[in-house]
Amino acid sequence: MIGPALLALSLAGPAAAEVRRFALVAANNDAGMVYRSLYFAEDDAGKLRDVLVDVGGYDEADVDLVREATADRVQDAFAQARRAVARAHAEGDEVVFLFYWSGHGDEQSLLMGESRLDYDELERLLAETGADVRLALLDACHSGAATRSKGGSRVPAFEVKLSERLGTSGTVFITSSTGDEASQESDEIGGSYFTHYLASGLYGAADADGDRAVTLSEAYAFVYHETVLRTSATRIGTQHPTFDWALSGEGDLVLAELDPSRGSLAFGPDLDGAFAIFDLDRRAYVAEVAESPTDRRVHLPPGRYQVRRRLPTHLKVAEVTVRDGQSIDAAGLAFSAMEYEDDEAKGAIEARIRQAELPDTALRLGLGVLGADGARVRAAWLPDIPVASATWRLYWRDGRWASAELWGGVGAGSLAITDTSTVAAGLAGAGLGAAAGYATRPRTVQAGIGLRADALWLGRSFDPTQQVPAQRLSTLSPGMDAWVGVRHRRLEAELSWREHLVPVALEEDLPLFTMHQLLLAAGYRF
Repeated sequence: MIGPALLALSLAGPAAAEVRRFALVAANNDAGMVYRSLYFAEDDAGKLRDVLVDVGGYDEADVDLVREATADRVQDAFAQARRAVARAHAEGDEVVFLFYWSGHGDEQSLLMGESRLDYDELERLLAETGADVRLALLDACHSGAATRSKGGSRVPAFEVKLSERLGTSGTVFITSSTGDEASQESDEIGGSYFTHYLASGLYGAADADGDRAVTLSEAYAFVYHETVLRTSATRIGTQHPTFDWALSGEGDLVLAELDPSRGSLAFGPDLDGAFAIFDLDRRAYVAEVAESPTDRRVHLPPGRYQVRRRLPTHLKVAEVTVRDGQSIDAAGLAFSAMEYEDDEAKGAIEARIRQAELPDTALRLGLGVLGADGARVRAAWLPDIPVASATWRLYWRDGRWASAELWGGVGAGSLAITDTSTVAAGLAGAGLGAAAGYATRPRTVQAGIGLRADALWLGRSFDPTQQVPAQRLSTLSPGMDAWVGVRHRRLEAELSWREHLVPVALEEDLPLFTMHQLLLAAGYRF
């Protein structure tokens, strides 16, 4: 899962045209039934969008952020980007276009919910934008497969030189892992390792020569080193970022320009250890700075930050407010000892995980029919009647679901008294039910099955001239619930079948009976 805050392209020489920068930042935590849902992919996309705007030279209106992305939505966003690029070219501007993906992937495709976008298709969409320079940042498992066929490398590129003269055309792919590796996210940092270190590098941690410009070679070397270092001891194993580029010309591609008028935190060579900077307002890590023999400076938007120094047994923590134009020396901060369990950053990340694990909620309204099973009961006791329902359902990440429902209906029918005579009757039924079971993963089509129980009420009334008293029945009815539905974004339509076991003797030889509901419902998933 990569993060692209790439490119605040500055020109090495005089430029005759303005450079416009457009970005499509897309993410999806889910990838159908096969893969475990991610916690932070969509958060990482938001983080990288902020970095692009903060230090990447992108106008906020020119960065399209697509959460819960599908292949159709991404293709639509590429179509919009093509139109924006064409308008910029018509005005005489040169254009840089950046695509960032955070989520699942395999050896052939990016996995976007239940849909997929093949790497060949992605390359075609990038080319069709018409941008002079095109960047693809893929933060996904096996994403190195997108560069492998084109000769990509996982070796740190300390001397990669790429054209900054946008009169040429070219494409750069950077991926978070090789074609046969998993990309990892961390509960400790609240995101993927790759995107975390990409953001850190663009905020200044990767500025090795201190010239206030983070180039592609600096950013890649920093991200590669830190990602490999931090994942080398994980259970999954070491993760190696890869790159592939095809740009002509000379010069170095600048990804972020660090404005000296912005606020910054400086870490001198006398400060040993690793420091992490947590944004208290946005509740997310923004940068991590490793020990270095040279000065290190992180440029930050105005706000409140927590600076953490990690020690084997505890943390050293300080809070600081950064303002535009203010350079703060971290050596002068008032650090205090803190237990790891009391760390505000840890608590915020745990809260995000708990929030991610909360079930989705759906509310739907349905119409259908209630009827008895078996011709004998249906003819003499309970003909079909129309019913309406309101259902509240919860969906958990592991496939469990639970629901509560209120349903009821009224109708009329003819009841068979004998083989040759019938009587007209008014019919009514209502219930308050609860159900729980398991469902397939949330895809365009989703199905579920489970057990249910209803507090059930049935009634029959007759014409007063018949001199037959009204009849009422109430009981607790166990049963089952099966459904299949289709989903478009947050809108849902569903067909449900319920079976109710009614433990009431209608006749001596009929100690219980069953009835069913068939419902067609539409709703919204929150």
